[in-house]
Amino acid sequence: MRLPNETASSWVHLAFASFAWSSISAWAEFPDLKPADRQELAKLALSLKNHIDSLLKEARDTQDAQLFGRPAAQAKQNATLVLLKRRMNEALALVTLRLGGGSKKHPAVLSFLPGLLTTLTRAPIDRRVKLTNEAAGRLEQAEDFDERGALVDKLKDAAHRAQLAIDTNDDAQTGWSQERSEEVVAKGRLRLELERVHRSIGALFPGQRDFVESLFLRGEKPSEGTSEDEATGTNEDGEG
Repeated sequence: MRLPNETASSWVHLAFASFAWSSISAWAEFPDLKPADRQELAKLALSLKNHIDSLLKEARDTQDAQLFGRPAAQAKQNATLVLLKRRMNEALALVTLRLGGGSKKHPAVLSFLPGLLTTLTRAPIDRRVKLTNEAAGRLEQAEDFDERGALVDKLKDAAHRAQLAIDTNDDAQTGWSQERSEEVVAKGRLRLELERVHRSIGALFPGQRDFVESLFLRGEKPSEGTSEDEATGTNEDGEG
């Protein structure tokens, strides 16, 4: 038996193991074998199936996290960061108009946002919420104008949404890493179980190597070839 490469995906391992489990299960039902041998094969098939089910669960959990959990969390974080930038830009425009007389170089404007919008956009993601809240605090202490209170509230609201999204995205990344680690462990256990099952069947049927190997895929194909091989005029050795 030649197992898939260790770096092969869980799905490759599952396909390989599923073939072996199905082969062993089939022979456990054939009356050509002694009842005791069939009983032992049934036990091996059941044990192998448990390991298959375990890896399948972990692989699906990882896949769900990768296809849905992480992208959804990343998208929500990205959306809230864009919202943060839009609301900060809105606040900057109004502060410039109301307090700066249209000039972004006015001391009141620079006091609100020293680096203008780049204060936010050039900052690392994990600092943007803090910078927004600080800017909202400065605006709250600035000279009053009609829209000031609403702008402060909008900045604080955007910062709150962004923080929640950033935390959720971090959790999603951690969750995926955990799922992936559990999947790797389950794949390793399945490989060990396949080796154990192969040895056990070899001991059960000494001197019948061809029969034992027929229970497992040879590369990616059954020992007797496939109907696709016949359709293309090739045999199990790949020759026409």
